[in-house]
Amino acid sequence: MRTERSDTPWQSSDELLVLRAVRLAGFADTEAVADRVDLPAHIVGDTLRVLEGEQLIEHMRFADSGGWILTEAGKNRDGELLEEEREASGARAVLHATTENFESSVNPRLVRTVTDWQLHSSADRAERSVEVLRELTDLADALSDLMAELADQLPRFSRYSRQFSAAVQKARAGEHQWVAGLGRLSCHIVWAELHEDLLSSLGRDRTVEAHRGER
Repeated sequence: MRTERSDTPWQSSDELLVLRAVRLAGFADTEAVADRVDLPAHIVGDTLRVLEGEQLIEHMRFADSGGWILTEAGKNRDGELLEEEREASGARAVLHATTENFESSVNPRLVRTVTDWQLHSSADRAERSVEVLRELTDLADALSDLMAELADQLPRFSRYSRQFSAAVQKARAGEHQWVAGLGRLSCHIVWAELHEDLLSSLGRDRTVEAHRGER
């Protein structure tokens, strides 16, 4: 049953899109931020510079890598913009329904699959790859169906099913680092960012809920 919704998709601000990308990535260079937003590269760059000037983000260097992180003020601003979007877009109901369905239906399957994959040696993974990739392919289809209504109302969520499917295709082509690898939008990373985005978009804290034993 579809929830009541506006006929016009909500257009998230550039500020929110870029703040979200930095927060979800945790530490991201400009290219990684651009990978997480549907904006031209020059707009991403301009927005990052504005946010840096407002002290909502800062650029850090670790060894040979550099990237953006949110400041405390940036985290607060991200929360304010999410609350504004939640109320103004009329998306609260579909956000809530999508999150509930995500956590009850597809998330336990993904957690089991990735955990099983990570606990096995490289040799065992080779033997189990057919089964794992079949499950990930099924999950890609399920995620696409699950996210359709929310992505229609809040287009910023459309990237998740697209990027998860892309990661599955690369894993099916033999690049198994796309199952749960770090430093790329692997199946595991895309899924984790989606879960965090759903919860924080509802004003919920995933870390607190995990400490309480919630999934």
